[in-house]
Amino acid sequence: MLAAYPIASQPLAALPAGGSQHEPVIVTPQAGYRWRVQLLVDGLDMTELMTGVADVDREEGGAAVAGFTLLLPAGPVVPTDWLGRAVTLDYISTSPAGTRQARLFTGWVVEPVWDPTTRLLDCDCSDRLQQRVEALELAQIEALTPDALWSEDAFEPLSGRQRWDYMQERLSTLPSSLDSSTTGTLRVSSWYASAVPHFVFGGGSTVYQSLQLDLQQYDQAINRVELEINYRLQRLWEHAQSWSWVHPNAAGPAGGFCGWRRWSTDLPTKDMILDAVSGAGLEPVGGVGGFTLPLTAPNICGDFVPWINRYGDLHLSANVTGARRWTQSVTETYKLVLTAPGGDEAGRQNVQRDSLSLSVGEEAAEAWEDAPLNGQTEAVDTNDEPRRQLAIRCLLAQAVVQMVDGHRGTSVSWQVLADMALDIDLQHTLLIEDQGIRAQGKVRRISFDLDMLGAPLATLTIAVMRGGGSSSPLTVPTRPDTSLPLPDGGKPASTQLGGQVNDPISGFPIGPHDPTRMGFSGNYSSPDDLAERYPYQFALEALEIPETYRDEATATVEAAYTVGIPNDLLEM
Repeated sequence: MLAAYPIASQPLAALPAGGSQHEPVIVTPQAGYRWRVQLLVDGLDMTELMTGVADVDREEGGAAVAGFTLLLPAGPVVPTDWLGRAVTLDYISTSPAGTRQARLFTGWVVEPVWDPTTRLLDCDCSDRLQQRVEALELAQIEALTPDALWSEDAFEPLSGRQRWDYMQERLSTLPSSLDSSTTGTLRVSSWYASAVPHFVFGGGSTVYQSLQLDLQQYDQAINRVELEINYRLQRLWEHAQSWSWVHPNAAGPAGGFCGWRRWSTDLPTKDMILDAVSGAGLEPVGGVGGFTLPLTAPNICGDFVPWINRYGDLHLSANVTGARRWTQSVTETYKLVLTAPGGDEAGRQNVQRDSLSLSVGEEAAEAWEDAPLNGQTEAVDTNDEPRRQLAIRCLLAQAVVQMVDGHRGTSVSWQVLADMALDIDLQHTLLIEDQGIRAQGKVRRISFDLDMLGAPLATLTIAVMRGGGSSSPLTVPTRPDTSLPLPDGGKPASTQLGGQVNDPISGFPIGPHDPTRMGFSGNYSSPDDLAERYPYQFALEALEIPETYRDEATATVEAAYTVGIPNDLLEM
């Protein structure tokens, strides 16, 4: 009996691995165990051929292994034919409570060794954990680790890579291990012990002097992880500059034509205006708006003076916009520190450092420069927020796992009769209160040594986690503000008219031409021979963009987190 239950009446599935929704089973030794094993190889019962010692060893995170020896009868033997044969090993126990059969191992022969002198065949077996994972689809791996985090930036692209590596990367963000049940089912088990143990080994339940305590080495207990993450993105700039120009003599109805006609002058053409935009280093957007000089008409100003004009692209007023684009690199640096107890104290720190660089937006930047202009002043960051968040969360989770793993190095092992360990699995939490020790922890390892001529023993090993402290939320820092104010729209376009000594409208003298003034320059249609003739041109100047809008923008964010480590029971 185990507590109030016969050994065979408590199936493994009835004992959950975590939480406290279970009652502990008090393991007590009984007299009069009778045992035997059943070995099936490719479905054939070969139990009668077994000799010597059979063993099974299962440990979290690794493949289960087993070994047995067969004394083969006379006849030809081909040792290589044993490679890959399916193996199951069951333990059959009979006690006053009844008879039960428990599976100890399911796997395959991976290394047969034949001794022709003794006709003994030693078979080393494995559950081939890694190879079985390698055969899984990605979706199956993800279904096994639904709470894991994985980022292509934190690891590597999946194309062409091993499934086992992908599984290990996902597990690196979980305080858990992958293993296979005794019947061959893949599962992931948490490292944390449950608050209520599944099995309790009290006084006199363990083999005398079998207790072994391996203490955690302090230097291996990582209590501080420093992360530096460089996140590089592209800022897509477009700066639009607009100009409005009206001929100063163009006033009144019909676009100011009649006012201009009284003292007519040169006028800019559409191509001149567009060329001025291009000459300023900008790309025209949307063509040229405004009023153009009307075409031939008999009485356009109501003075019965006909107007003759065959050129439809001469402008009395103009509205034009030019724009340019460029990209600016932005690098955000995140310096994140995670500490467990002692991680903030000089002399007690065991430091692990890690870094990550990820870059986003290169393709978007190339497409941006080649795409049509919007004609607006704007700055768009190529921030991929889900990608940034996931990469940082992966590194934070990995750091926590490293710290938790570093604080569970203490192991407590003891031996019991194999019959008393048949229900115990790697997912369970054990409490031992025997041989001067009280310790509780999650099972790390289970091994069976089944001597066909002696006592069958099981060695149980638990991991005892010690550390203390409390945990803070692993919140991803928000992005720093690296924005810049949008540049203004530039300078207005003016007008310079020559060819007259005095301005015909105001009467004021006309000075020399100013080559620094931007806008239209031309002459009156009936020039005065004594007056300076101005160049016929339309010139624009683009606003100078400061280097801070082109040079790489940088910013640093610092954040600190605490990681609590449970204190499992350990008293001696």
